[in-house]
Amino acid sequence: MFTQTKFIDYGRSQRIFIAAICISLASQANFQTYTHGFIIALAPLILPIFLYFNADLNPFYLIVSISIASPFFRGILLFISHHNSNSQIFTFIVTDIAYYICYGALYYLLYWRRSHWNNSSFLLTIIICDYLANLLEISLLTNFSHYNYFLFQFIFIVALVRSICSCVFAFIYHYFNLMMRDDTHEQRYYYFIWIAASVKSEVYFMKKNITEIENVMRNAYLLNQNLEMTNINHQSKDMALAIARDVHEIKKDYLNVVRGLGDYFNDSNNSTMKFSDILRVVASYIRINIKEHHYNIVTNVQSNVEIIVPNHYYLVSIISNIMFNSIDALQDINNGIICLTAEDVGEDIIINISDNGSGIDASILNLIFQPGYTTKFNMNTGDVYRGIGLSHVRIIVEEQFKGDISVTSTINKGTNFQITLNKQRLSQEELL
Repeated sequence: MFTQTKFIDYGRSQRIFIAAICISLASQANFQTYTHGFIIALAPLILPIFLYFNADLNPFYLIVSISIASPFFRGILLFISHHNSNSQIFTFIVTDIAYYICYGALYYLLYWRRSHWNNSSFLLTIIICDYLANLLEISLLTNFSHYNYFLFQFIFIVALVRSICSCVFAFIYHYFNLMMRDDTHEQRYYYFIWIAASVKSEVYFMKKNITEIENVMRNAYLLNQNLEMTNINHQSKDMALAIARDVHEIKKDYLNVVRGLGDYFNDSNNSTMKFSDILRVVASYIRINIKEHHYNIVTNVQSNVEIIVPNHYYLVSIISNIMFNSIDALQDINNGIICLTAEDVGEDIIINISDNGSGIDASILNLIFQPGYTTKFNMNTGDVYRGIGLSHVRIIVEEQFKGDISVTSTINKGTNFQITLNKQRLSQEELL
């Protein structure tokens, strides 16, 4: 099943070395029972855990290393203690080695070389390995005599308890890691949705700007034609024509960028999203951002809307941009709160996004939806905030969803954005 390559490999040998040392130390936690030299140790409780999480290793190499290290370590301690003769110590070492070799051989034959693995078969295999390996060890110590029902019962109970404990730990740890990994993947998915929404919104306005580029190109060409009918020098005529040509080249490059981004983030083949999933994506990403910046802000999202939204990227962009505005207003506020409510009111969906931030001055309240208006820039570099802006948010709301956006605000009390979206348009494909 596995293609075996060179055994001496740093990662592989390191894992084998760690397993051998840990199990050798664990074998010292033991108590003697039934017959002299037969011990119930902690090592067989740990061994299945190493086998479970090192399924890529051939158990032969792992077991051989353990069968050398653990009995050797036990033999040294027995020799130092002077409680046993040299022949007894040798016998204990041999039976220890026999235990691990039997365990590993059974594990290899019953489980590892099989093509299909599952947790149930792993647990069953571990019970069998522990039981038969213990039976072999005690048989060697008693010269294959003194068998009785109690012996078989006792060995089976020990094997069952140790195997269940070790497997439960391994399975729980494994599934905990899977849950953590799923959580990480979910966060990455949310981040991708947010990035895609930002790009889709930018592409939307880039497409709209193509008309402006065409107007510049056409005007430059018409200027050249008009200059041809005058006595103005050829340099001015050539300059007008050169401008038209340059704008034409810019338009081609611009179209290539728009086409490339549009194709890469094309959602025509993607599944639509539920309105509730859109809110969860945005809320999750907003909370991650709040946590990363250590803001003292909590978010509260409530919705009774159940609708499928094909143009989910645009809705993500609308909601996230307004919520980021709320975060900016709450940076210096203790116990900041952002509330998002969504309500189905017949033909429309009404979304309210409110905060208890610094508010917006009445003198600029009517300007925030104007193109080019922004209060967000870096005081050190002078760079303007790179969001799509509230003016673009309003355009998307109006053009894509036949809706409306309004704002009310009170200084030092907070701001509320109300977005009204046509429910029918939410369920339709993109317009442009």
